[in-house]
Amino acid sequence: MRKTSARFLVIAFLASLVLGCEENAIPEVTEPVAGEMSYVKFFFHAEDAPDAGFFLNDEKITAANSSSEDEEQALDYTSVYPSNAYAVIPSGSGDLQVRTLDDQDLASTSITTEAQNYYSAYLVGIADNYEIAFIEDNLPEPNHDLIYWRFVNTMANIPFSVDVYAIRAAVPETENSPAEDAQVISLGQGITYMSAGDYTELEPGSYTFKVFPSGTDYDPEESESFIQHGLTLASLGRVYTTQIRGTYSEDPSSSHIDYWRDR
Repeated sequence: MRKTSARFLVIAFLASLVLGCEENAIPEVTEPVAGEMSYVKFFFHAEDAPDAGFFLNDEKITAANSSSEDEEQALDYTSVYPSNAYAVIPSGSGDLQVRTLDDQDLASTSITTEAQNYYSAYLVGIADNYEIAFIEDNLPEPNHDLIYWRFVNTMANIPFSVDVYAIRAAVPETENSPAEDAQVISLGQGITYMSAGDYTELEPGSYTFKVFPSGTDYDPEESESFIQHGLTLASLGRVYTTQIRGTYSEDPSSSHIDYWRDR
């Protein structure tokens, strides 16, 4: 009964999200979520791609807030749709496409989804070679005592696979608790372009998420990484993904790494 109630709360929340969007959103999102529906989140990670939208079997899925009811909108690099939760699509097989406002096809792929499962779709690549990375989000069972984290590699032209670590900073001793040593937690080894690691349990704390080229010599805690970012994790029960995106360079900027809450 608790699972059923939670499902209907999610349905109501998704419906409220869509009612605030423009009319270009896929109609199924506003209907009750039956057992034949799947959940998808859409990311725009191609750095030089024009503004565009995702379509399923030629029907637009993604939408952006519009300044005019009649103005069709598209999304640009670093955009995520929906910004919270997941969009809802019919489960089964279909063609997923990315198109610009002037109907230029940027990328397409055939997908198959299972009912009630979760997925992420990424527009990736470079001009004349855009692709869609479609990855199943194997979300862990809800647990309000833990935090879960995974890593996704969507950086175009990256010449190596990557090893990824979450480094939890040491905690000094206090009157009420002993000191805690720094921890090194692997989020995956040899993660290739357009693939993901597994969700991994993390404790609350201050973390640096570090990405290294696979096959090189490094100390996860001490060595300079290819790219990294830092966060303080405090909210239990959350599920997140760190992603590298855009186009490879030897000296990537902070805009090439980001994280997103999955649940």
